[in-house]
Amino acid sequence: MPKTVSATEAKVHLGSLLEWCETRDEVIIERRGRPRAALISVEQYDELRRLREDARRRDALARLDALAESLQGRNADLTEEEAERLADRGVREAIEGLGARGKARFSGR
Repeated sequence: MPKTVSATEAKVHLGSLLEWCETRDEVIIERRGRPRAALISVEQYDELRRLREDARRRDALARLDALAESLQGRNADLTEEEAERLADRGVREAIEGLGARGKARFSGR
């Protein structure tokens, strides 16, 4: 169970609170009786960061999947040749844009 301390107590006893976090559980720091922060071990912090990054990646993939579905629906009536022509034009425009900024060179056929 987390330990709860005031901000003043946290300042005075930081060393022992750090030890508490490393060996036992997190510490909730209150100011004026309201929880304001939590002191956790580095292992807990690393796990929290991993979970956040995993959630961010899942969200990004879900948005990409939704975009792909939307685009597939819009492009269902394109012939293969039209799709290739559009893809080629998009790639050329991207490379020309990079070339204009000095980031890439394109030597066409």
